[in-house]
Amino acid sequence: MMERWELPKGWEWRRLGDICKTTSGGTPKRNVAGYYGGTIPWLKSGELDDGLILRTEETITEKGLNESNAKIFPKGTLLIALYGATVGKLGILGIDAATNQAICAIFPSHNVENTFLFWFLRAIRQKLLKSSFGGAQPNISQEIIRNLEVPIPYPDDPARSLAEQRRIVARLELLLGETRAMRDDIDAMRRDLAQVMESVLAEVFPHPNGKMPKGWGWKSIDDLFELQQGASMSPRRRQGRNPQPFLRTKNILWGEVDTSDVDVMDFTEDEIERLKLRKGDLLICEGGNVGRAAVWEDQLPLVMYQNHIHRLRRKSDDADPKFYVYWMKAAYQLFKIYQGEESRTAIPNLSGRRLKNFLVPTTSLTEQRRIVAYLEHIAEEIRAMDDLLAQDLRSLEALEQSILAAAFRGEV
Repeated sequence: MMERWELPKGWEWRRLGDICKTTSGGTPKRNVAGYYGGTIPWLKSGELDDGLILRTEETITEKGLNESNAKIFPKGTLLIALYGATVGKLGILGIDAATNQAICAIFPSHNVENTFLFWFLRAIRQKLLKSSFGGAQPNISQEIIRNLEVPIPYPDDPARSLAEQRRIVARLELLLGETRAMRDDIDAMRRDLAQVMESVLAEVFPHPNGKMPKGWGWKSIDDLFELQQGASMSPRRRQGRNPQPFLRTKNILWGEVDTSDVDVMDFTEDEIERLKLRKGDLLICEGGNVGRAAVWEDQLPLVMYQNHIHRLRRKSDDADPKFYVYWMKAAYQLFKIYQGEESRTAIPNLSGRRLKNFLVPTTSLTEQRRIVAYLEHIAEEIRAMDDLLAQDLRSLEALEQSILAAAFRGEV
């Protein structure tokens, strides 16, 4: 049971199951013809985002509806995700629609506004998730929902109760509408920041189809670097006698190696000698986010890497690996010249043979280092500004939570 707090005079706690009915939907079988692509909107839990639902990603047929547990809920129905990536997220139907079984539909009595319950569930979401069950992915049952206690103003006077609920909802929508506008402004500024680096990359790197600056040229990656792919993961390697740390593609971010979660597996002495990373090694993702690149900076004394990562070790001091990290970012995200070079498999991957043949720009080492220093300065300024905007978002979230908490204590 979640905590109670002192309520204003005339308010009382009511069990949600006593003032609402709850139910859930269902999913027509995927392998049966004629169940999908009909005229009935069908909503999945992943589509809930604390707002009004006006459309769905999929539709089902009357046959799919009648031969499954799916059921049509009317416009205005309050919804909450019971499990999945959006667990705890809310929605209100703006259309008649069916839902899957991961969504709980809530139908308040005539004396309770569904929007009042919407904001109450939004206010207690974090506490609700703490009362959930399951492992890494929390689950909320209908029983947990029904056992929630809701603060209801003046429940013995239905007209007054509804009027107060509507007043509170109107006040919340006004106050939170203002914070939402501020949030949208911050999100827009963060998107603009992301585009700043693209503009700077376009400024320092020649366009592949344009004229090369004096002193610049093109060479293949094979001309500049020795390539070595990492070791394959397997259950056998997990049980070996010589477990050693290794990097996965999840550890390779753009321009940075994240060592906060480094896995281990068995390596032979020969593999360690062949695959151990050295400072300055350029790492490029073969799978996952194909092409993503970073330079190893000796963050750990000994570390290897998996086979979905290419290690590029420069053949001479004329190539600055950091310069080529920025070039890969420009090539993939701005110029988009390497897209389509991945193998045509279910999971795209970039083979070493194809990577070796990529043409990359060359210029003097002095110019490479000047460009790297300039880009790192810009990147640091972008990070600092983004950190400030992220702090603003956290402050807004705290403000929103305080407004919601005050509302259900009768303080707005």
